[in-house]
Amino acid sequence: MKRTNIYLILFFMSLFLVGCTQDRIEISDIALVTATGIDYDLDKNRYVFTAYCLLPSAKSTDKSSGLSEWVASATGISILDSAKNLRSRAGKTLTWQHNKFILVGENAARHSLYEILDFITRNRQVRLTSYLFINDGNAADILNLKSETGDLLFNDLQGKVRNEKEWGKSISQIIQDVANWSINPYRGYVVGRLSTSKQSKSSEVLYFNGAAVINKDKMTDWLKGSDVLVVHLLAEKKKWNSLIFNETIPYKSNKVTLFFKVKKKFIQSNFVDGKPSIDINLDLTSTIGEMTEPLPFANPDTIDQLEQEAAKVMEKLIQKSLNHLQKELKVDVLGFSELFKQHHPYEWNRIKNNWNEIYPTIPIQTNVHVAIEKIGLIQNLGENGYVE
Repeated sequence: MKRTNIYLILFFMSLFLVGCTQDRIEISDIALVTATGIDYDLDKNRYVFTAYCLLPSAKSTDKSSGLSEWVASATGISILDSAKNLRSRAGKTLTWQHNKFILVGENAARHSLYEILDFITRNRQVRLTSYLFINDGNAADILNLKSETGDLLFNDLQGKVRNEKEWGKSISQIIQDVANWSINPYRGYVVGRLSTSKQSKSSEVLYFNGAAVINKDKMTDWLKGSDVLVVHLLAEKKKWNSLIFNETIPYKSNKVTLFFKVKKKFIQSNFVDGKPSIDINLDLTSTIGEMTEPLPFANPDTIDQLEQEAAKVMEKLIQKSLNHLQKELKVDVLGFSELFKQHHPYEWNRIKNNWNEIYPTIPIQTNVHVAIEKIGLIQNLGENGYVE
C-alpha cells in the first residue's frame, strides 16, 4: 500500500514537470537587437529611437546562416518614450542582450549626451561593454545603410573596430569607460566618429575616422584622425598596446615610411614654483616599410640619423595635437587632472576649482625616442646598430 501511494505521488508530481506552456517564445519570434541608434529632431523636439535587429530563423537558409536584417524607428518626447513606442510596430519580441553598438546622432550628442548615457546605463538589458559612437547626421540613416562588402551591417561594424589597431586614426570606447569619465567634472573625453562617404552615384560607404570631443555632457567639436592617433598614444596601455601605425619621415632627399609600435610610455606631472607642468616620454620601436631611394644601411650613422629625424617628426605631431586640445578646444580629454589629483593631492586641492582656466596654460614637454629594429622583412639590426 505504501509503495502504491509513493507511485501516485510521483505520478502527480510529474504532471507539473512536463507539458507545454503558452508563454514560450519560438526562436522565429525573436528580434536580436545588435545596434541601437538615438537621434534628436530639433524641429519637433522629439527623440528618435532606432533598433537594428538580426532575425534568426528556425529554418536554415543560404543567407548569413539564417540571419536577416530588420531596422525600425519610433519617436517620443523622451528616449524611454521613443523606445517604448517602438514596441507598437515591432512584430517580434525585442531583446537587447546581444547589443554591441550604441550610435548617437550629432544633434542628440550636442543636445544632451548625459540624458542618453543615463538611459543606457540604467537599462539592464544593454551591456556596458557595448561601443558608443557619434556620427555625422542621423544614427537611423547609418543603421539603414547596406555594407560595402555585402555582409550584415553588424559584422561590418565589428570588423571596423578590429581594424582600429592597424592604423590608429579611429577610436572605439565602451559604455563603461564613458560613464566613468562623464562623472568627472574636471575632464572631457573622446568618442569614436562614424561617417559616410559617397563612393559612387548610388551608394554611400560607412567608415570610422576621427572622434567627437565631449565636454560637460555634450559634444563640443570633432577631432581629425591624426589627433585621435595622439590620443591613442597618450591614453592607457590598452589603447596603444597592440597599436601599429605608420608615418612618412623626410630624410635628406628621401622619404621613408616607418611602421611604429609603442614600447613604453610615461607621463609625469610636476609642480615647479607652485605651477603645474607635464612631461611626456614615449619610446617607439619601428620597422622600415617604404623608401623613395636606396639608403646605405650598412653605415650605422644612417640608422642613427633616421631615428633622430623620426623622433623629431613624432614630437612635432604630438605637440601639434596637444596644442589643439589644450589651447584651442581647452578640453582635458587625456585626463591630466587625474594625474595631479593622484600624485599631488595637496597642490591639486589648491588649483582644482580653477582647473578649467589653468589647464590651457600648463607647459607640456614631449620627448620621443625611436629605435629602428628592422629595415625589411628579413634584415634585423643588432645591438651595435649593424645589419644582421
